[in-house]
Amino acid sequence: MGETIPSWTYEYELNENKKTYFDLINKVFDSGRLILGQELENFEKNFSEYIGTNFAIGCDNATNALFLILKSIGIKKGEEVITVANTAIPTVSAIRQSGGTPIFVDVNENALIDINKIKNALTSKTKAIIAVHLYGYPCDIQEIKKLSNQYDITLIEDCSQAHGASFKGKKVGSIGDFSAFSFYPTKPLGAYGDAGIICTNDIDKYQLIKRLRFYGIEKDYVAEVDGFNSRMDEIQAAILNFKLKKLEKNIFYRKNIAEIYYKNLTREFFNPIPIPKYSNCSFYLIPFYFAKNRDDFQEKLKNAGVGTNVSYRNPIHLMKAYRDLGYKKGDLPKTELFCKHNISLPIFDLMPIETTYEVVNRVSKVLDSY
Repeated sequence: MGETIPSWTYEYELNENKKTYFDLINKVFDSGRLILGQELENFEKNFSEYIGTNFAIGCDNATNALFLILKSIGIKKGEEVITVANTAIPTVSAIRQSGGTPIFVDVNENALIDINKIKNALTSKTKAIIAVHLYGYPCDIQEIKKLSNQYDITLIEDCSQAHGASFKGKKVGSIGDFSAFSFYPTKPLGAYGDAGIICTNDIDKYQLIKRLRFYGIEKDYVAEVDGFNSRMDEIQAAILNFKLKKLEKNIFYRKNIAEIYYKNLTREFFNPIPIPKYSNCSFYLIPFYFAKNRDDFQEKLKNAGVGTNVSYRNPIHLMKAYRDLGYKKGDLPKTELFCKHNISLPIFDLMPIETTYEVVNRVSKVLDSY
């Protein structure tokens, strides 16, 4: 059978750039500044320019990025935040931690938030919408922005899986009032540890969030507001600054892997989850819809030495932790269907082309058994 092909690994990327990373780490050590130094300032500037916003605020992870955004808009207990249930738990835990109430809406054929469902979920308590760009697939964010403007609701883009993706020629993260990105190691722009960032064009909110991430302090260790501890360290900032220069090349490479999978593996019962119109995807994952028993298929792939990913197996609205919200099975039928049938094949930075074709070979044999 050969060695197991992992769904994700940093092995190849690290082997190519290890010396550079050691040099960057030593540079940080020699600087005498490990937190809130020049490396972070440089990365914030470069990342905001790449995304197309005026400002960026580096923080410790995307969960806290979303939390800080919600705190900056003054969310109060019981105010509602509309989002989806087929997302990472942090999207929802950030809402709960801020005091807000998550309101889940169903998704469209792309497994992304359905704008028509958003309209139906709006109430007088709606404070914000968190639109999740899942898999590296952009939502119809420009239409959602029109809706949020119409009802004077804050639009937050959760870009944790969509670094470098764009919709109708504009980078995701540049269209909403705020955006949050994760640099968890598995991402196309991943740190070697935890990190996140917030982007915005609002100078007042930018200044407020900068204080909020550091105990409410602006200078002289005096808290101007009630703040938190949510800072990106200098080592992660230095590494991310280096990797940002390679992101577009990485996305191009991921597209090639996706095309190989699409061309060789599509079947009547095994199809790529459709890519949204007018979008340029960054392919954090390459998601397929397996119309039969997905869990059986995943087990067979495991036995064939192919690692896979499911995003996500359990929709959040049916999880024990959120039973108090009152949702039940069947409330979000498309969401529940995607959670039951989605599966993603291996993709990672600098994945060898021969490994891609070996995935095709092994998956094809399993598909033929159906």
